[in-house]
Amino acid sequence: MHNPARFRSVDNPSENPLACRTMKRSMMYGICGVLVLLIGGCSGTVKRPAAKEYYEKANEAYASDDYVTAAESYQDLLDQYPLNPYAEEGQLKIAYAHYLNKKYAEALGAFSDFERSYPTSSHLPFVQYYRGMSYLEQMRSIDRDQSMAEKANDFFRVVTDRHRESPFATLAEEKSRFCRESIAARELYVVDFQIKRNAMMAARARLRALIEEYPETDSTVFALERLQTLMEQEGKKDVAALAAQALAARKSAMPPPHPLATKEAKAGEVANPVSELPAPSLDPLLTLVTALKKLEQEDRQLVAHPPGSEQTSKPDSAFTGEDKKILERSRQKEKEAE
Repeated sequence: MHNPARFRSVDNPSENPLACRTMKRSMMYGICGVLVLLIGGCSGTVKRPAAKEYYEKANEAYASDDYVTAAESYQDLLDQYPLNPYAEEGQLKIAYAHYLNKKYAEALGAFSDFERSYPTSSHLPFVQYYRGMSYLEQMRSIDRDQSMAEKANDFFRVVTDRHRESPFATLAEEKSRFCRESIAARELYVVDFQIKRNAMMAARARLRALIEEYPETDSTVFALERLQTLMEQEGKKDVAALAAQALAARKSAMPPPHPLATKEAKAGEVANPVSELPAPSLDPLLTLVTALKKLEQEDRQLVAHPPGSEQTSKPDSAFTGEDKKILERSRQKEKEAE
């Protein structure tokens, strides 16, 4: 038989913990009101700006030299509309805005991102040039490390080698010369320090590397002068003479006049071009480099076989300063090995 009391006890929260508790009417009205507000809020969501609006805002900041806002606005454009028609220009201007704002680390990262995103872009000469400029702006004086100059020169070489027809090629070539001059000047600075400490072998090897790797720089002239002096002090007159010849050739590096462009050439007369050509000769700088490499090989043999052995060709008294310390360390190692 149906018992109403039994079902009432099941719905009674005091008797059944799973039973739904009856809410007060005021609380129920409050919850309903919150739901109405939430539903109304969802229907009133603010519409995001169009891609063109982001682009115009970024361009306005860019034109007024507000590069921080410009970069942020271009980034908002890319975040909201990654495939918009302004994406390539926006990403490029983000990198350039960082460069103009002297945020070179951020600029380098952004230029690198652009190259990965658009590997065939027509703007790559611009990108590589300003990657080099971002490093060049961080270059230090010649008494400090020149790694920034080396990195800058690498990117300028990319422009001159891969984008020769670009208007940035001429600019990159000029900046590359500037970087190489700075690197060579640093090498000469180290040479002078080594000479003061009587590390003649090390100084000579560095001078050889300088004139071989940076022959067109102004530092090569000073390097050749130092080499000539060092060779004369060591009694190597033949190598000193080669240094003098290379120095004279470097100072007078001018194209010779054409053999036909003489006052004696008569109108209509055709000279024999083969007989008029100057006799071929070796570049004195290359000859000097070869001679210096030979001396370095002799130095290495001398260090490996110090005075007293059969292969010694240079008296021990000829070494001073750091060079003498190198020989002493070599002897000590041989004694320990025995």
